Amino acid sequence: MGVFNISPIDKGGKLYAPSAIVARTIGPKMSPISFALLHLWKSSGMHTASVGFARPSDLDEVMDAARIYARGDFSDLYDAEKRLEAVKVEKLGSEWAEKGLLNLPDCYHECTELTLLGHVLWCHNVISAFGMYSFAKARYEWIEKCKWDKKKSFQENAKAMSAGNIGRSYIPGKDYSEALANHYDPDLADKKLQECHNWLKKDCVYTEKELQERGWNVAYDMATWHEYPDTNRITIPGVILQNVTGGLLGIGGGPSDEVTAHAVELRSSLQKSL
Repeated sequence: MGVFNISPIDKGGKLYAPSAIVARTIGPKMSPISFALLHLWKSSGMHTASVGFARPSDLDEVMDAARIYARGDFSDLYDAEKRLEAVKVEKLGSEWAEKGLLNLPDCYHECTELTLLGHVLWCHNVISAFGMYSFAKARYEWIEKCKWDKKKSFQENAKAMSAGNIGRSYIPGKDYSEALANHYDPDLADKKLQECHNWLKKDCVYTEKELQERGWNVAYDMATWHEYPDTNRITIPGVILQNVTGGLLGIGGGPSDEVTAHAVELRSSLQKSL
């Protein structure tokens, strides 16, 4: 049976904007994107990866990975995997690296109040070991959106969760001792949960200088620069609203083609001056 991996480049670490530690550890012989694809094809045994792209050149690293796979020489892949594993053990400690995410209840255990304990600790791991702050912040934002109604029972709240986004973020002040009872080091796990929440909560913002000082900076960012990012976003509700109101509401509006062209020209001039 084949395994189809959806969005390994984005959900697998925002590898179009990798952390400096990840890029440096993987090394100069392949990019983080090429590494990730080779890892899932060769080491993880998956047969297909879906990759989004905004321009043809975004597929260059995908094709590099495909060429390496076709040649059948995976020595650089294996070397990079060993370096990443060594960094993980060095930064997290061998015992935590081995046991830190084990014996944790999932969010459907009542003692968690729907908290994704393993996910929060995993976010702490990728930041602490690999400096992947931007990626972890994006993942944590999703679970911060999970709703909890104090008037409803645990079962009712669990049932109301979105199937596509289950689990809550860390709950400040909650006693997690029962949920962490089977962990090899409950006190350390609880400390890391609190610390991760303080790093990633929505009102916590670090400057570029602060991220650099902590080793959480991004090596580079290959995301496209849009003059008006959401100009062309079309949604079904927007289309319906436009038709119902005769075009008064819903999709439409935004900058004209002339204004957009002028913005492109300004951007080009700025890039040439840098």
